[in-house]
Amino acid sequence: MTQKKRFGKGDWITLGFRQLIKDGINGLTLDALCRTAGRTKGSFYHHFKDHNAYLVDLVEAWKQQNTLDVAAETMADDPATQAQTLANLATHLDHDLERAMRQFAQVHETARLVVRQVDQIRTSFIFDLYRAQGLDKETAADIAKIEYAAFVGAQIVWPEMTPEDRLALDKRFAKMVQNCRKSDFQ
Repeated sequence: MTQKKRFGKGDWITLGFRQLIKDGINGLTLDALCRTAGRTKGSFYHHFKDHNAYLVDLVEAWKQQNTLDVAAETMADDPATQAQTLANLATHLDHDLERAMRQFAQVHETARLVVRQVDQIRTSFIFDLYRAQGLDKETAADIAKIEYAAFVGAQIVWPEMTPEDRLALDKRFAKMVQNCRKSDFQ
């Protein structure tokens, strides 16, 4: 008799990401999760106090993986190449999950708050990179906002954009920023 591999908390989170991408909020119902996992509700409740606790863990895991871990990996790199490291890491995020999480935030309060936190963390992180490159606070803030808005907007407007095209666009933007003078932003 073969025994099923243990389905851990991380497996439920990974499944939730896939379900959110595939079926949106409907894929995150307890019944849908258990059916897709081939597991019982008891298995689910072994790892989560209730369904809402699961949803909170889901969005927090997304924040950790797609923001905090990316920032940590970027900061571990040489300061001279941190901007390029960030561009490479951001380009290879699961952009389907990014869009799905934003859609989820439209209907779930905790997801909405976490997405706002993520947006603030990411924009502040980009701001700090520009400040480290010598830009004044106001210019760094403006460029960080523009760059982040372009990142999120491109996910929505051009969901099929390849990672190579994303990187090429990012390199062109970086070159434009390097060629700008402070007076260009006043």
